[in-house]
Amino acid sequence: MLSSVLPVSVRFAVAIALMGASVCLNSASIFANETSQWLQLIDESKSGLDAEKLPALDSTEAQVVTSMQDAEAFFQRVTDQTNYDAWMRFLDFEPLRTAIENNESVAKRGNAALELSQRLSGPEEGLELSRLIALRSSLDQYLAALRYGDPKRGLALSERQLDTLTKLLTADEASESTPRSLTDLSGEEVAQIESIVESLASANQANELVSRITGRYSSPNLRAFVDGRVISDAIVRPVDNPERVNDCLLGTRIIGDARVVGNVTGSLLPSEGNIRLLVRLDGQFSTSTTGYNGPVTLRSSGFGQVYAARQLIITEKRIFAGEPIATASLSTRINQINHPLKLVRKIASKKAAEMKPKAEAISRQKLHDRVLESFRQQTDEASSRTFPDLDAKMSPWLRRLDLPTPVRSLASTTDAVHVRATMRRPFGLSAPGDAPSLTTVRTATSPGTYPGGYSAAIQVHESILNNTVMKLLAGETFTPEKLRDLTSSFGIPSDKSDASAATAVADDEQPESFEVDFSGFRPVYFEARDQTLRIGLRGDRFAQGDRELDRRLEVSAVYHPAITEDGRMMLVRDEEIDLKFPGGRRLTLSQTAIKANIEEGFDKLFPMTLLHREWNLPTTLKLPALAGRSAKVIGVDARDGWLTIVVR
Repeated sequence: MLSSVLPVSVRFAVAIALMGASVCLNSASIFANETSQWLQLIDESKSGLDAEKLPALDSTEAQVVTSMQDAEAFFQRVTDQTNYDAWMRFLDFEPLRTAIENNESVAKRGNAALELSQRLSGPEEGLELSRLIALRSSLDQYLAALRYGDPKRGLALSERQLDTLTKLLTADEASESTPRSLTDLSGEEVAQIESIVESLASANQANELVSRITGRYSSPNLRAFVDGRVISDAIVRPVDNPERVNDCLLGTRIIGDARVVGNVTGSLLPSEGNIRLLVRLDGQFSTSTTGYNGPVTLRSSGFGQVYAARQLIITEKRIFAGEPIATASLSTRINQINHPLKLVRKIASKKAAEMKPKAEAISRQKLHDRVLESFRQQTDEASSRTFPDLDAKMSPWLRRLDLPTPVRSLASTTDAVHVRATMRRPFGLSAPGDAPSLTTVRTATSPGTYPGGYSAAIQVHESILNNTVMKLLAGETFTPEKLRDLTSSFGIPSDKSDASAATAVADDEQPESFEVDFSGFRPVYFEARDQTLRIGLRGDRFAQGDRELDRRLEVSAVYHPAITEDGRMMLVRDEEIDLKFPGGRRLTLSQTAIKANIEEGFDKLFPMTLLHREWNLPTTLKLPALAGRSAKVIGVDARDGWLTIVVR
């Protein structure tokens, strides 16, 4: 009945809509089925908990003692007495040594081990030394053994973690627990899952479950794109090469001028693992010469096309050049033959006509060889360029801070160059899948981001912070100055003019500084969902002057993409920040009084706008076409855990 009433176009639209709904339902079913498999593995893991696999306290404690001795002996051997004493004061092994020798409580040994571990991880030069890295590793194993070493307590703790994981993966509907789709998990819930997975891994339990979850959240969490037009603009240049001709061709001395006029251009080629670039020369060749053969002179001109091309393969370390190719075409014309006698001119004209094909062939080959060699030399200069060793530059910092080495790959298409990178701790969770396609990321002037309409784009997944700064910041005390540096990583810090007149503070009325003790779980985070970016931090203590709030707090600011009148996009903050005190306990009168100070301090910490400034490329950039140019943000997108920023 429906098909007989509705027009064909309407029936077609209904069919498309039903098909789309079917795809969505099938996708949700796939994710729910995946969760069901995880829940089954959780049940199997509970029954498979094994006390024999728990980390052994005695052996890990002995390893920590040995590692401290090795580090001390190393500094005694390779440094002078003054430097050795300075390192020993900094490391301060004595509290942990004493706690171990006196067999003090698990809590005291754990606190001493944790404090030493935190001292060993930081930006200070020298903390990348292999002896200290080995000590940090043994401390991590020791802390896990202190937590799980007692079999009864360790297995009970692992079982509670599995129960918590079950609750995160199920939803109560009509008094029944049903598997949740992984796409419905919030950033907070994924971070909780990550914490459970890392705990299970440190206890050597539920190995298959841990492998399944970390494998699911293993996609790159950082992506960057450079539009192909930017690459082409950096390469394109005009060619105008005049030169003198002084040659001998078939017994005739040729003297005159030649010129090649054209352009060098570049275009990207599809490639995985590196960037492939085709550099081309397209030009026109012209000559104006005089030939001398005895008493006869011949004025002639020539015209032709030249072409040369070479593939360049660009890696992180250097450029490799393929074998160049070249083609040349040439057509010559004798404009005038000079000799006093007409007969001689006639004979010379006939002879020149007979020799013209051979002369042109020789000239064409010489032109081909000259173009090929010139193009080879010019592109050899580019291919001889090497790039700074990123691994060598990053390695000391990564080793000092115990940050993961980013796994990255280069690739190119005909439209863009892109880089994928994964920043992930051994048992951390990165992105669950690909970032949103750039074609779905709107800009200030377009519903999507397309080739030729942007210069560069970067996509950052919210898992980046969990896998990098979380361990570094957990438990640390930070001031607003340090926190401003941290929040600036999300965008460009605001100018003084960004603050409203209502919140402006005179120089002699600067607000009192404060400090925050970061929490151990998600001390700093950002969440990108439904075109909303939330930046937040968690603390266990807030202090300002002689006032102190010794309880958990969470503060966050919400930003939304906005389009400006001059065709830019930026992030604009909601007027009010969100300040919470988890736990349910009501604030006392004194705590309520300090809350206003907290709100005021954090209100100034989070700027009202982000990404509002133009970015200027250095004038010293080796690519003249890009040096000194400015770029503005034209697209901002926040969804599915990804923040995308597009510039032009």
